[in-house]
Amino acid sequence: MRTVIATLQDLGFVVDKADLDLGSVSATKLSGYALRMTVSVRPSESGKSMIVRANAQYNTTAVTDPKPYQDFFVSLQKSLFLTANNVD
Repeated sequence: MRTVIATLQDLGFVVDKADLDLGSVSATKLSGYALRMTVSVRPSESGKSMIVRANAQYNTTAVTDPKPYQDFFVSLQKSLFLTANNVD
């Protein structure tokens, strides 16, 4: 969850709400438009990995363009790699 929050902040989002018990983070990015992203994190059935899902909206319309999702998941992947390998 910390990595998800840090990734959103690195992408210019402001975290609106984070619920560690539910595994949910909501954040907003304001740069000429209102992009809101909600990310949920939960353990996989095996318990050996985590499942991360992201949902984005421009104002009140669901985002179907893959770019915001790709940007988030590429940044998250890099951050998780650095964390796993103890790189600061």
